Parts: sequence; C-alpha cells; structure tokens
Amino acid sequence: MIIGTQMEYLYRCKGYSYNTSYMKKIVFYSTDFTLSISLLMYLQSNYNITTTSNIEDLKAICSSFNCDLIIIDGEPSKKMEEICQDIKSINPSIHIILVYVYDSKFKELDHNIRKYVNTVFYKPFDLENVSQQLTTLTS
Repeated sequence: MIIGTQMEYLYRCKGYSYNTSYMKKIVFYSTDFTLSISLLMYLQSNYNITTTSNIEDLKAICSSFNCDLIIIDGEPSKKMEEICQDIKSINPSIHIILVYVYDSKFKELDHNIRKYVNTVFYKPFDLENVSQQLTTLTS
C-alpha cells in the first residue's frame, strides 16, 4: 500500500493546486499502519511523504523516485541489512533512518546495519528529536 500526502490529496479533490516541488521528499516504510498515518500527519506540512507497507515497493520506489531520505520502521536483520545495502548502491548519498524497538538480541545486527544507515532511533522515540534529525539530514 502506498499513501501519498493526505494534504495534497485533499487540495486536489477540492480543485486547488498544491505545490510540493520545494519540499524535501521522504519515503517511509512500515508495516504499522497507525505509525505510518501518525508520522504522515506530523511531517506532511514540511515534507513530501510517501509511505509503503511493502518492502519490495520500498526498493522499487527508491530506484525510480528521487527522494532525499528514507525512514525504515523495522528490526535489524540480515534481510534488512541487504535492503539498506541495495538502496545505498542505487543512491550512495541517500540518508536512511532505522526505527525499531531495542532488544539486546539485535546488538550484532544493529552494529552491522549501521554501515548503511545514518541514524537509528529506538522506539518509543521523541518526535522532536526525529524532527531535528530530519532537518539536519535533509539540509
């Protein structure tokens, strides 16, 4: 499932134009629909957000869509490391943020995946800290 920004959709449905060309583009992957909607609502006024709950869609979006940053909500794993590595091979300058609930069993995987991600946030996270990091990584 891919969700564009709700604000853009609402403006277009009412016949208004909505210019997002100046906004930084963020792709957000999560299987948690509630988190996707919450983050979309929180960030949509400052960023052009595309969300997906399908990991294969994430790879396709990253290869065809010129985005500034990717946020991945998922536990570190060998597969997730490979996905981040693939994304970096497509666009080495892309910034990736990983978000997950910390568990000591992920310690080695966390260490390994950091070669490909710029920042890791552990849930629950402070939205203000995330906003600051987004501003830093997209400027």
